[in-house]
Amino acid sequence: MLSFLITVVKLLAIILVVATIHEFGHFLASKLLKVGVDEFSIGFGPKIIQKKFKGTMYSLRWLPLGGYCAIEGEEETEENKDSETSYQKKNAFEKIIILSMGVIFNFILALVVFICVYMPGNVATTKVVSYTEDSVLAQAGLQENDIIRSINGKEMKLYSQVSNFELPSGQTDVEIEYERDGEIYKTNVSNAQKVEGKIGINFKVDEQGNPTNTIELVGAGTSSAKVGIKSGDIILSVDGISTPDAESVVNAVKDKAGKEIKVTVQRDEEVIDYNVIPESKEVFDLGVASVATTKSNISYAFIETTENIKNIVGSYVDLFTGKVSLSNMSGIVGIGEVVSKSAGILNFFFLMAMISMAVGVANILPFPPLDGGKILLVLIECITRKKVSEKVELTISYIGLGCLLLLTVFVTYKDIIRII
Repeated sequence: MLSFLITVVKLLAIILVVATIHEFGHFLASKLLKVGVDEFSIGFGPKIIQKKFKGTMYSLRWLPLGGYCAIEGEEETEENKDSETSYQKKNAFEKIIILSMGVIFNFILALVVFICVYMPGNVATTKVVSYTEDSVLAQAGLQENDIIRSINGKEMKLYSQVSNFELPSGQTDVEIEYERDGEIYKTNVSNAQKVEGKIGINFKVDEQGNPTNTIELVGAGTSSAKVGIKSGDIILSVDGISTPDAESVVNAVKDKAGKEIKVTVQRDEEVIDYNVIPESKEVFDLGVASVATTKSNISYAFIETTENIKNIVGSYVDLFTGKVSLSNMSGIVGIGEVVSKSAGILNFFFLMAMISMAVGVANILPFPPLDGGKILLVLIECITRKKVSEKVELTISYIGLGCLLLLTVFVTYKDIIRII
């Protein structure tokens, strides 16, 4: 019970901070552009305290589920249509600034948090310490302590950039530029992209930072989720082969894409067998076993932040291009599960930054009633030089809101089924 309450408090804290920062972006842009703000509220529901200052009511309310910034004239009425401080009096460029500033502040929050999280520790560099037995990089002539400088002409400064590098589907060869003893060399690497089997799970790490065979999270819509494997399960074996750690699980699965395997897990005192068909996934893999680390700095932290933003944007691209289905999405229940698994203050703030970026990316999508949808309407007005009627705008917003609510119900249902 205590663990559940702690999870709820952590989740509410993240929601409150991320939403408040978002609304503060709208608030600040409105004030700078001389647009009136009727109310800026932290939280919803009955007020705890309220104070009016320079025409704006500042409120603190009981329900810590976000907040809102009531901009004068955003919804045109008889009272504000002639006001010089109305949102409607601003030109298209100024409206877009006001509408987009919430998203920008979500990214600023993520950037600040990531810098603070990454700065105290070490980061993995591109200096290769060792290779796997079947490393395509070693086969191409690279040796221990060589430094990867670029892939296909794109500069690499951290190993996260190397591991997240993406090749077009079907392409397997890359050009690697590397440094050895101060000299720069180039080589072509074949078979850098492979099709591997994945069962959609993440593993817990022990106190030494080594991934164990205990499942931390099961991805929504994955092959593991479909058969009933849950977070907390311990994978004892795959096809009868013992799997004492995460690496042995990955090795047992990666060559079995599309082929049914037997995964034996321990759940509390019960041992259960599941028949799972690993999904096929193209994976960029140079066969690097370990790399050197170095003290982080602002530059490295910024790179890590950029990589995280690219991953989140990429997940939306995959969704809209059909590479992943709606079943792979997670809602508030799925986020709550992730929060419950996060341990330590750094992990908590890292998760807050990730959610802030995800909220920012989601809000800029051109889908009413999100900020991106409102920006789209402003652009349409600019092109047609005709204001979208209030009735049409409301209808579009209601349809969009209905679709979002249905999507929320769907992903929440899938999360609950997966977890239970």
